[in-house]
Amino acid sequence: MEAAILEKYNSELVIEEVDVEPPKSGEVALRVKAAGVCHSDLYVLEGATPVPPPLVPGHEAVAEVIEVGPDVQGLSRGDLVVTSFIWPCGRCRNCARGHENLCERFSEVRLKGVLLDGTTRLRRRKSGEPLRIFLGGLWAQEAVVPASAVAKLPPRLANRPELAMLGCAFLTAYGAVVNSGSVQPGDTVAVIGTGGVGLAIVQVARAVGARVIAVGRNPEKLKLAAEMGAEVVNARDGDAVAEVRKLTDGRGADVVVEAVGSEQTVEQAIDMASTGGRVVLVGLMGLGKKAPLHVARVVRGGISVIGSYGARPRVDLPKVIGMVERGLLRPELMARDFYKLEQINEAVEALRSGRSIRPIVLP
Repeated sequence: MEAAILEKYNSELVIEEVDVEPPKSGEVALRVKAAGVCHSDLYVLEGATPVPPPLVPGHEAVAEVIEVGPDVQGLSRGDLVVTSFIWPCGRCRNCARGHENLCERFSEVRLKGVLLDGTTRLRRRKSGEPLRIFLGGLWAQEAVVPASAVAKLPPRLANRPELAMLGCAFLTAYGAVVNSGSVQPGDTVAVIGTGGVGLAIVQVARAVGARVIAVGRNPEKLKLAAEMGAEVVNARDGDAVAEVRKLTDGRGADVVVEAVGSEQTVEQAIDMASTGGRVVLVGLMGLGKKAPLHVARVVRGGISVIGSYGARPRVDLPKVIGMVERGLLRPELMARDFYKLEQINEAVEALRSGRSIRPIVLP
């Protein structure tokens, strides 16, 4: 089968024939139908997220199960699934306590480019050299992932390539809004960032009954946020914090979700929050970068600052799928650009340049 391989950081991907070993205990082999291109992948390509190359990126997909490994229950050959970028082991302390998005075993292997057992199933066909993966290695025609990282799609959602983004953008959004942000109907939620994750947060927050204010810099993406039901603030036009406070009669937002990952936007998030409000940090920064924290503002305002990493694949991803079934979430609004696997470098550039919200690759 073919896969897109990153030979070294800051270089173009190459398409190459790769061999896939059968799934081991607790794993499934997949035929990839569609895979998303996410900013987290860009960090890997640039070395900001230092997974050692050569490797196959890609961490969210719609796929068909083609083989089930030992000790896997509830999945069969032919099942259509979406994949999660989080792989709970189901046995560590955090998994046992219901925090499988913070799985200790997964955190150990996440940046090593291997599966939960510490090995990879991919090898170069010509040389036999092992290939690492980034959270699945789904920019390929086939892949092997832990069974705990997939959720079945109902038949009525078949032939929907845009659902690839459910396992990252929308799973992250659900975790930020529902689990970490505890957003309730009637709350005002400010979302900083209108990329794939930011727009997914807008949709999830609207779905749970919140008033949403989307803050961004790209007019086209802000227009889309407005179509999703958000009020919008263009940060290029002036003081975004002042505008959010104006829209909330000076109070600030009950919940602010930061989905960019910069010093400026983290600072803005703290300043946008109401007294007693919550700030949920989702955006990632490069290695070594730190954001300032207005301690006096946080303490005197009783503001909760919460880090949010994805959500629980086995618990929350089926809920996200159910929200799509009921028409509460519409990922198709964000998927407007589709590419063949051999066009992977074009897809990457479309995301990097801001021309595309969430490119979808069709292997």
